[in-house]
Amino acid sequence: MALPTALFAMIASFALASVAVLSSVDSQRGTTRDSASKSAIAAADAGASVALMRLNHSQGKFSWWNRCIGPAGEVQLPTAGWCPATTPETVGGATFSYTVSEYRPNTEMSVIAVGASGGVSRRVDVKLLAKNGEEVFKAEQLIGESGIELKGGPTLKTDIGTNGSVTLGSEGASAIICGDIRHGPGLSSPTPTGPPTCPEQGIVTEGSKTLPPVVPPANIATSNSDYRLALCTSPGVPTGCQSDKYEGKSRTTTEPWDATHRFINVPNSATLKLGGGDYWVCGLFVNGSLVMEANSQVRIFFDSPEHCTGLNSSKTQVEISASASVTSSSFIECQSNAVEECRVPGLYVMGSPTIATSVYISGNSGSTNELMVYAPYSNLEIGGNATWIGMFAAKTLKMNGNPTIKSDSRIPLPEIYFPGLLERKRYVECTGATGSPPDVNC
Repeated sequence: MALPTALFAMIASFALASVAVLSSVDSQRGTTRDSASKSAIAAADAGASVALMRLNHSQGKFSWWNRCIGPAGEVQLPTAGWCPATTPETVGGATFSYTVSEYRPNTEMSVIAVGASGGVSRRVDVKLLAKNGEEVFKAEQLIGESGIELKGGPTLKTDIGTNGSVTLGSEGASAIICGDIRHGPGLSSPTPTGPPTCPEQGIVTEGSKTLPPVVPPANIATSNSDYRLALCTSPGVPTGCQSDKYEGKSRTTTEPWDATHRFINVPNSATLKLGGGDYWVCGLFVNGSLVMEANSQVRIFFDSPEHCTGLNSSKTQVEISASASVTSSSFIECQSNAVEECRVPGLYVMGSPTIATSVYISGNSGSTNELMVYAPYSNLEIGGNATWIGMFAAKTLKMNGNPTIKSDSRIPLPEIYFPGLLERKRYVECTGATGSPPDVNC
């Protein structure tokens, strides 16, 4: 009787000891797994933060054509809306990598960061949204991003800016610059003209600013005011045809609207009065008079040259000749009624980073015109002897002849902003299995 009792007692003791040992082992394994899980989520957070820092550093490089910028600032190609995943990087005893959604203006970006440690991986989805930076024309209203060349005797009654140099051609010694000048770091510019020619002496500063691309309304191709230019095939057909008044000459299939090439043509002695909103064209060629009617805000968006046919060899998308004029009835009424805002027509030229496009503006002596031109990928040349009230920005700017450029604080600034910093708008952990797209189960 004593032997079986002793055996059972010993077995029971071993069983209790085994339970304790197994419980301790499981506890240690759980602690290790928990530690690895915490390290993995911390690494994922670190990856998302590194991605945010790098994206903010490369903000100026993003555009419609450069939708993915890699960790070192290199341009990458997206696949199905996502940029290539980064190579795993070490942080502490863990690693992280991340994938970023392709850039689209005024749209959230997603960063999918994966952290791994001790065989455990965790994944987070961070939504980023850029805050608008400063308005492009707030500080300067005459901009040539890569350089400004002044020939002849232009009079600039506004602040000017460039990332390059402001140079005076062989005929540019008589240029009058009544305003501040910004040139690129380490580069040069002439000294602003002071009193008595100008009210005060401008200052010279250094700095770089990258012009953001033109972002047309999302539905501009299907919802625009082009129908107002169309030649009616019968009274009122198509709907809204010939709503924009055309005077001085008879309408044809190409004047004032060439629907095949999407060109607005205003020949000499003709006047076109635009009263619509957003137009979607490939070219604007004015030898006569172009007028923005009162109580309207005309914006003409120019498609990229890759999508246009019929342009000349220099890819000229805007040509306003010496005999032409561009005026705003709203601005004229604004001056006489002393209202706070004076609207002018705006030309938004998308251009292309691979195909150089041109914008030529001229005008006769004694004429006063009102216009805003924004062409960040185009070369802008302003000549003639006319006065232009408004604001101008392009990739390069050349001036010749004796034009006068004036700014007017009553003209509202267009909603074009330098890139602002990206900031977190949403954070979630992805709980399901990884797959395609990278944010599946997030």
